[in-house]
Amino acid sequence: MHDPHQIINKKKWSGVFRTNIRVTWLIVTLKDGTEYFIDSTERWHELKRYCDNNNIFLSKLSIQFKSHRERIDITDIDGIYFAKSVIGLLGAESKQTYTIGKLKNGIVQKTMWLIPELIVEREYDDYESSCFKESIIYDQKKTNGKE
Repeated sequence: MHDPHQIINKKKWSGVFRTNIRVTWLIVTLKDGTEYFIDSTERWHELKRYCDNNNIFLSKLSIQFKSHRERIDITDIDGIYFAKSVIGLLGAESKQTYTIGKLKNGIVQKTMWLIPELIVEREYDDYESSCFKESIIYDQKKTNGKE
């Protein structure tokens, strides 16, 4: 079942955006043209279930804080990974990040975005097998539904 609290309407998103301007958003457009405004890992997992159940994938992805929006190039990939993470060093302040990864041929090219600043902190490659499967939305038309 689809989450009734999932924001899929720009007008509704504008209202939520104005009441909490401290949220960093993922703005997702599916191949059927539906837009989703994701503000949590739980919403991402709900979107994954929806995509899996309906055999649909993303056509556009952006990350946004306030008026600062960064577009993520997701052309020619097998899947997309998202996780919230923290970078910490002993004696230093922790940094909150959104990790976005592009899956291609078993390798996930990850980018860690500092939030809310939307500055790239780190980029690296990881094996698909090392990633949380529940955080990857697969393009089932390319992967034949195999996870």
